[in-house]
Amino acid sequence: MLDLTAFVLTQNNMRTIVACLDSLTWCEKVAVIDSFSSDGTLEVVSRYPNVQVYQHEYTNAREQRIWGMPHVTTKWTFIIDSDEICPPELRDKLIELVKSGDDTYDGYLFLTRTMFMGKLLKHRDYLSSRGKRLVLTEVATRYWRPARVHASIRLDNKKNMPDKYYLIHDPIDSLGAHFIKMQRYARWQAEDMYDKGIRTRWWHLTLRPVGKFLQYFFLRGAFRDGWRGLAVCTLGAMQVALKYLLLLEITYKSG
Repeated sequence: MLDLTAFVLTQNNMRTIVACLDSLTWCEKVAVIDSFSSDGTLEVVSRYPNVQVYQHEYTNAREQRIWGMPHVTTKWTFIIDSDEICPPELRDKLIELVKSGDDTYDGYLFLTRTMFMGKLLKHRDYLSSRGKRLVLTEVATRYWRPARVHASIRLDNKKNMPDKYYLIHDPIDSLGAHFIKMQRYARWQAEDMYDKGIRTRWWHLTLRPVGKFLQYFFLRGAFRDGWRGLAVCTLGAMQVALKYLLLLEITYKSG
């Protein structure tokens, strides 16, 4: 038996959950922490014999993972989002790492690549990242600091894995739905910044969005992805402007 549990958060993820769970059939156990989905996600999840579902009201990803992690009893936890897919190359590497019995590292970081409108992007876009995905379960609830967005697990000895082992991220169903998600995440980011004492300045609304676009389009090579790269870089610039606008609003309303 592989001493690993895949750990997935869900909330109305009917569009992506099948591809995610299909890529996890090699796991003896998949722990799904669901936030009371109402779109048929639970009916789909119930078809997978290796999946166990636990329900809890969602506040943010950090709190949800802390709540759900006691349900994991294996030595290793593979953290994967419901709109992500584990390709065969990554699957084989995860199995190799777990079976080796080597716990020199308490976590491994893997690249995430974005699928946008039916194509895997060539460049490292603003939606992709290198995340702590394979971690020892005993440290999986140990975070550096509270954060509504991108809370980071505290690892004492981590290892970056080669880019050839990556997760596929499929975050955008439609631009309309993505704009709603952007607003939600931008508000959480703004609240985190406000708590840290950051305040909006003129360059945050002018230079930062333009700089974001130029950084990803030219330096990170989004031009190689054609109109898809242009669209994703535009969304990234909008995300930057939006979070600082919302920070401005929060500051104003706080007096």
